[in-house]
Amino acid sequence: MIVPAATAVLSSALLAALIVPSPAGAAPAPPEELAAAEVAAGPNWSVERAPGGYQVTVELDAALPIRGDAPTIVVDGEPIGLATESGDGRSLTVFTADAAVAEAETVVPGWSSESTTAAAGAAEASPATEVPAAGLEQLAANPLEPGPYDWTESIYAFGDQAVPLAAIGGIRGELEGKLYLPTTGGARPTVILLHGRHGSCYGPGEANPNRWPCAPSPDAQPARLSIPSYLGYDGTARALASHGYAVVSISANAVNANDNQLAADQGAQARGQLILDTLTMLDRATRGRRVAYDDAWTGREVTLNQALAAGTAALAARADAFPGGVGPLDTVTAADLRGRFDLSSIGLMGHSRGGEGVTSAAVLNQALEQPWAIESILPLAPVDFGRMTVPDVPMNVILPYCDGDVSNQQGQHLLDDSRYAFDDDALRSGVWVMGANHNFFNTVWTPGLFSFSVSDDWGSAARRVEPTCGTDPSVADTSIRLTPAEQYDVGTAYMSAWFRLTMGGEEQFLPMFDGSGAVPAALGGADVRSVSTAPAGSRSTVVSFEETSPLVTTVGGSTATVCASLSGRTVPPSLPPCASTPSAVAPHWTPASNGGNVPATPLTRLTWSAPGDGLAVAVPAAQRDASRFERLSVKLAADETVQVGTELVVSVADGAGASWSAPVSALNPYALVRMPTSAAEAAASTLKKLVLQQVDVPIADLAAAGLDVTVLTEVRFAGAAGSDGTPAGAAYVSDLAFENSAVGRARSRTWRTIDVYAPNTDEGDGPGTTEVAVYLDAPSSVPVTGYVSVLGSATSRAGATMRKVTFAPGETCAVVAASRQGDDAPSASAGTQVKASVVNTSGAVMGRRSIGFTWLREDDGVLDGAAPLASYGTPGSACEELARVRAGTRIGARGVVRAGADAFVTAAGFRAGETVRITVGSMAPVDVVADAAGSVAHTVAVPAEVDGRYLAVTGVGAGTGLTATGQLVVTSAPRGSSG
Repeated sequence: MIVPAATAVLSSALLAALIVPSPAGAAPAPPEELAAAEVAAGPNWSVERAPGGYQVTVELDAALPIRGDAPTIVVDGEPIGLATESGDGRSLTVFTADAAVAEAETVVPGWSSESTTAAAGAAEASPATEVPAAGLEQLAANPLEPGPYDWTESIYAFGDQAVPLAAIGGIRGELEGKLYLPTTGGARPTVILLHGRHGSCYGPGEANPNRWPCAPSPDAQPARLSIPSYLGYDGTARALASHGYAVVSISANAVNANDNQLAADQGAQARGQLILDTLTMLDRATRGRRVAYDDAWTGREVTLNQALAAGTAALAARADAFPGGVGPLDTVTAADLRGRFDLSSIGLMGHSRGGEGVTSAAVLNQALEQPWAIESILPLAPVDFGRMTVPDVPMNVILPYCDGDVSNQQGQHLLDDSRYAFDDDALRSGVWVMGANHNFFNTVWTPGLFSFSVSDDWGSAARRVEPTCGTDPSVADTSIRLTPAEQYDVGTAYMSAWFRLTMGGEEQFLPMFDGSGAVPAALGGADVRSVSTAPAGSRSTVVSFEETSPLVTTVGGSTATVCASLSGRTVPPSLPPCASTPSAVAPHWTPASNGGNVPATPLTRLTWSAPGDGLAVAVPAAQRDASRFERLSVKLAADETVQVGTELVVSVADGAGASWSAPVSALNPYALVRMPTSAAEAAASTLKKLVLQQVDVPIADLAAAGLDVTVLTEVRFAGAAGSDGTPAGAAYVSDLAFENSAVGRARSRTWRTIDVYAPNTDEGDGPGTTEVAVYLDAPSSVPVTGYVSVLGSATSRAGATMRKVTFAPGETCAVVAASRQGDDAPSASAGTQVKASVVNTSGAVMGRRSIGFTWLREDDGVLDGAAPLASYGTPGSACEELARVRAGTRIGARGVVRAGADAFVTAAGFRAGETVRITVGSMAPVDVVADAAGSVAHTVAVPAEVDGRYLAVTGVGAGTGLTATGQLVVTSAPRGSSG
């Protein structure tokens, strides 16, 4: 067990070391084979033999587009893994042990959320799926109607390198954004908007080789400017400001320019911390305190008044990039911001990677001793690379059906993973916008509204003529696509309504989010579908269908199988897969980049062979009184084997034998019909998605049918003939519950955090294991679970590992044995870098070190004169090493040392044989190897001229990351003298 030190931190030097790029490697090839490294090549690509496999490289004609998705390489139609992007964005590399790449005929770049053409070929092409004729309920409340308040608009810009960014290689980024302030006076509830990953820079000037800031120097001409993506949400911001909300839309281009290259979590933590840093700035401004930041790019301090002036100038410099021009800003000073932000009521919206940014902000906040009062979050078309779970905050995830960027709609995991993960009382709502793409919720990303780096993400040549989501006039009769203006209005309506509901208590908007399917009439018949999990205080879950239950029995020739994830996992799963469809078709089960083997969305797959077959659910005696609830709710979707649609009849019985029944199609016509698609190849691997829909049975209807709703005893689902016209069928079933529509209660409280410690190790002489520690920051009073992964492969130096870890109350550290493939031969690569993660947590939130890198060092010599990595030493127990790392240790010399003399510096607590890098003051660092007891000693020549009386000393272990700190006390006089 670990007793955490209150002020202990993991070594930042270790974290920096873990993100240093390294050649990919695995079990080495014989030296003679390395001489002929290239085994296949084509225009702009090559396959080279590498230790234990092959390195595949694609040279790009232009810098990789900056988008929310993560890049991959596709060989002969099959993706071979997430790619490493070069610093200039002009090449991608992947290491693979698959020998088939040596015979490659085509190698092209790809994106992780897009299923491949080859995978699509396995899926049977089908005709276009008709949308059911039944219309959606029209809601009279109009969230687009302006409110009674005027507002001011201003921009602040503290500089391109004003704040340090978290977990992204030590770089600094901009603190810039647009303020929309109601003229009501007084403190106003505050909403922060965060854009996603998009192009960072434009203009004719020379690009900065370091990617950020945009220009190579502050005064470079002609100018190269940052793209103001934060100006793209004016509609939502103005709608909210007119109803009395203070809105701040912030810039995150420094993160966008560096996340693929430098961040283990693709920038999630950097974005989340940027939001928290913005809250700190607003807090100081509203308290009337001095607000100033040091911009490292220009080397000057920038005050809030100067930042507001700079923001006005920044917009003027970019005005020509807006074809329609830009309106004038208002004159706002620091004094005008005093007392204007009510930070006891905060809402967050994030788009694309910004969506994972707002979930990261919420989670980082929940680890603080004094968390901010975040009451509502809205991830818009988000990524979810890290399978984050978020407690205590109402959450609405908006998913566009025709998303051509994050086309697997992986943000669905945010809802699925969070709904039962915590003892909280928050509404979780998913909204599917049929006909919407990824980009057009932001005007700066929309062609015709900004002049640079704009596109329709569903806009390739094949997709433009695809009959369901295409925009070519030839498919106008079948396409469900919204126009850019229509999509923007849907975004404005649903974003502003969500915050007015959850922060302002305007319950007229609740039917837009509670799964009842109401859509504002002002949106002109837009197809928007909602699915929700009611807050715990407004819900009585009968059975979740996530695991087998004695309450569930099959009827007739049916089967009910609990399943999870897609097929094709690289670690044997504990449950059978729910589907084998291309991953973009299955948002519930699409594998996450930072935990691809972690089980995804377990539920029950029901199959039947004849009408009447199905399953029955016995309602426990303690839950039979449904009189206080509005509805009986269940989530359903047609199985992957269903071509167009299937049918179930749902029946409810009471204790006296009275019953009520109705076909699901009468309750929700979308529930058991496959989602829209076409026979086009561009649709086959992306559309016809498998998405659970909400089916509600009003309790009032049961009472009207004569049932005693205080004694409901059974719910049945019986197969029937659907659109496919077959007596047999199959469906996915989840979350049977009695519910009331409600927002629940947001809470600001501190949660325990869970992290992973994966120290560096040698590869060893043969197959074996290396220890990874998963740990809590302090003991928890409730059980905590997390899924730990090492994202290696079966034949590389680091094996693929995934394990569920559960902490009983009071426990704080557990060891996971991760597989490794060692050998006793030298190789051409110094080591292999892989990710380790702990994700999909319950009972605790992911911490700042929940996703990171670790190294396996080549310990038999490096060929071709390449430099070896520092020695990692002999590892001990990972939990014991973690305890030492968190506690830290001391380094220094006894007594006072004389300037110009030698000092004997010592430290202890390292691994035996571990290289320790010792740094004294500004002197060049020296590497020293620890002895068998884990101690280091080094003689330091103290300079004759020392600036000050003290010299800081640090020692950082290459394997463990243990950091020793101390100082030398220096005197210019000889020891013992009085002078």
